[in-house]
Amino acid sequence: MRVLVFTKYPQPGMVKTRLGQTVGLEHAAKLHEAFIHDELRMLTELGANVTLCCDPFRPLADYERLFGPELRYTAQHGAHLGERMLHALRTALQEGGDMAVLIGSDLPDLPGQHITEAFAALRAAQVCLGPATDGGFYLLGLREPLPADIFSGVSWSGPQVLKKTRANITAAGLTHHLLPAWPDVDTLDDLSAYAARNRNKKSRSMDLIRALGLVENAWKP
Repeated sequence: MRVLVFTKYPQPGMVKTRLGQTVGLEHAAKLHEAFIHDELRMLTELGANVTLCCDPFRPLADYERLFGPELRYTAQHGAHLGERMLHALRTALQEGGDMAVLIGSDLPDLPGQHITEAFAALRAAQVCLGPATDGGFYLLGLREPLPADIFSGVSWSGPQVLKKTRANITAAGLTHHLLPAWPDVDTLDDLSAYAARNRNKKSRSMDLIRALGLVENAWKP
């Protein structure tokens, strides 16, 4: 079960900037780090083979100091997000294994069953997509490399990312499977919704939200 986690180093002002506008850039960076830890814990419980695909503005050794030596670390390559994702997935498939799944790093409570469903779906479909509630996607799974132009016309900051990507996949004659939708945590409203969903749970992210008082009524378990 090969899972790639796309991320940036949790440096204030470089990550979670929309969230940082309301909670502060330092707190936003700490939340980003906590989100990654919670995702990695979920993937470890699944027994996944995890690669952290890192934005290269910081050395890989910096990431390893934060997240531990047991992971594999690699730098992202490409001019834009689409190129970087395609390169990472193509490399993973070339290195072995018949399928690979890529997720983002703002999914602190993503259910593990979404990952297992993705791998099950890829036995039949060529592509698997996890729709995010903002119009993008939180997961991309493949069992063969995608064409280089599969993200042609996709505006990565817009609300039509998933719709355009699906249209391109269909136009390329590829089959795809849609997972259940799941929200990213990008804004204070997203953070409040996350805290409400997890109000009776203990996690690194929830502990930080409570300790910093970032969300009103972030109930303790």
